[in-house]
Amino acid sequence: MTSILQKVSIMPLTSNKIWQGRRFKTKDYSIYEKDLLRLLPKEECILGETRVEYIFGLPSLFRGDLDNFLKPLNDILVKGGYMEDDRYIIELHARKVKSKKPFIKIKIIKI
Repeated sequence: MTSILQKVSIMPLTSNKIWQGRRFKTKDYSIYEKDLLRLLPKEECILGETRVEYIFGLPSLFRGDLDNFLKPLNDILVKGGYMEDDRYIIELHARKVKSKKPFIKIKIIKI
């Protein structure tokens, strides 16, 4: 079984902040994508079916819908070459924890 486990100190961006209308990604999304790809260490791409686990460290557990954090993060991990395609995610675990400093903990496991 192949596994990637990383923790990066960045506030997750919700899908609400991604799009301007229906066709254009926002400046916030472009910055988030660039920062996240810069902060994550380069790893080998995991091919095929995967299980993905996320922990989002947030100053407040009630700011941001958990599911809104997932889509942009999945797309960025594909773009960065961490997994082949998010359509191969067959199991997903996500949770929020209270943290003074924001972070995202990511684990991608080949099934």
